[in-house]
Amino acid sequence: MSLATRSSAVSMLSALFVAVVFAANASAQCQICSTGSTLAFINFEAFPAGMSVEGLGAVHPSLNITSVPWAFAPSCTAGTATVIEEGNPLPFASYGTAGSFANGCLTGTHGYGDQAGCVLDYDFTFAAGVSVTCFSFRMLDYGDLYPFGTGAHQVDVTAYDAGNNVVDTDQLLVFGAVQTLAGDACDAGPNDSGNHLFTVTGPGIVKVTLRFDASPDPNVGFDDISFCQRIDATPAAPNSWGMVKTIYR
Repeated sequence: MSLATRSSAVSMLSALFVAVVFAANASAQCQICSTGSTLAFINFEAFPAGMSVEGLGAVHPSLNITSVPWAFAPSCTAGTATVIEEGNPLPFASYGTAGSFANGCLTGTHGYGDQAGCVLDYDFTFAAGVSVTCFSFRMLDYGDLYPFGTGAHQVDVTAYDAGNNVVDTDQLLVFGAVQTLAGDACDAGPNDSGNHLFTVTGPGIVKVTLRFDASPDPNVGFDDISFCQRIDATPAAPNSWGMVKTIYR
């Protein structure tokens, strides 16, 4: 199989994966993709609770989710992010809502997260030859618990191109004490800290990072990843003149 044919096959497989599992809905922030880009939407509903979401292809052929040790303290082990389920404390409750309801008010019944009390940063990267023009995800239940203190709480999302240049940023900045309602996944209004969509856009994005500051809410979950992906065509390797002569002798 030539490289060009292989690239075409990968593109077709990725498009099929999106069509079957990740049909877009109102939860997808990256809903309209430019010409040449394909929409992917991951709502985690097709995956069982406890399944690892980390590694290339775990939840989508083009996406690699990697948890990163928190810069301010080794609060837990990286590599432990898994699918979580509403009402199910197994493999763990990433957060609790009113009445200690485990992982409450995900968009559906599944999302992903890490252990309660655990702070992990995240990197989102893509398969070779894939870049995105829009990347978005939902963070849930941030703001109703601040065990690390201070009066300001900052979450930064940054998109980079292949040259490690910043393409776009998004930020959540919250001041003051806990937000009993706005910080709760079930009580938060649209785009409150407890139900917040992060979105970065721009050409040639190959990496998106999520970074928490020194005083985050450690009990959060994630859902509704969407992105507009572009798959670069790989040209077929040119034949040498010597090979051409051999073929036609």
